[in-house]
Amino acid sequence: MSENETNSTGSAGSELARLVGALALEDGLFETNWPGLMVSRISTPLPRQPVPYKPSLCIVVQGQKQIFLGERAYTYDPHRYLVVPMALPLEMEVARATTQNPILGLGLELDLTTLSELLLNVDDTTPLQPVANQNRPALYVSRASSTLQDALIRLLRLVDDPTDLRVLGPSIVREIMYRVLQGEQGRQLRNLVLQDSSSHRIAGITRYLNENYSERLSIDDIARVAGMSTSALHHKFREVTTMSPLQYLKKIRLHHARTLMVARGLNAGEAGFQVGYANPSQFNREFKRLFGLPPGQLMQTISPPE
Repeated sequence: MSENETNSTGSAGSELARLVGALALEDGLFETNWPGLMVSRISTPLPRQPVPYKPSLCIVVQGQKQIFLGERAYTYDPHRYLVVPMALPLEMEVARATTQNPILGLGLELDLTTLSELLLNVDDTTPLQPVANQNRPALYVSRASSTLQDALIRLLRLVDDPTDLRVLGPSIVREIMYRVLQGEQGRQLRNLVLQDSSSHRIAGITRYLNENYSERLSIDDIARVAGMSTSALHHKFREVTTMSPLQYLKKIRLHHARTLMVARGLNAGEAGFQVGYANPSQFNREFKRLFGLPPGQLMQTISPPE
């Protein structure tokens, strides 16, 4: 990266931090006026903990986060963005954060339809074929270019003006997706769109599991939906997500149960039943294994929403 590029990226990073900070005035994750665009603030260190992620582009505009998929760690900061190409139950850790220097971040949900449309118009000298290592773990980190940062700045500047956002927002979001596709590891994301790629098929299975997590699903049921043998499903799903389909389903259920308890005030038995658990003891045991505390104790550590 040249000195001019470094200065430009640094200046853009400061402006991104200012804009995100103005939208996330306190700790938490907040929606903006653009659907799928979220901003966040963290002002205290956080130990490694489970966090569900939607398919999204994630950028820390101030500070640093570490994300874990299995035991593989991914670090991103103002110079590097994270792409989560499919819904995944991940783990997050924040080593350093203070009130004076909080972690500020933004996330933009990925729209596979938009990505597919963009690929039809990309003049790429490389044929759109699966990458050689298409089954590697789904996450990746790439360097944030000044052009990507500039597009994000322009989008954030529109969020308080509904008319500007409605008229100009779609083209800026398309530009952001285009910049990501053209980035260092854009071919990994392109591979997700290809109908015959393993990544595309696994992403489809994760969508199905997220939509039907409360149903009684066996590995045979999931394999039938995927159109794969159970052994092939196990192998390919684990290569991309580092877990088996049933382990993935379990984590999705537990995250949804936690949300039901926090947002709707359900007790552990009610939440467990709604996400597909018939055995309360099994639910409590698996909840504690994932979150570190039984449901009742964990809820005592979380302030009720105002």
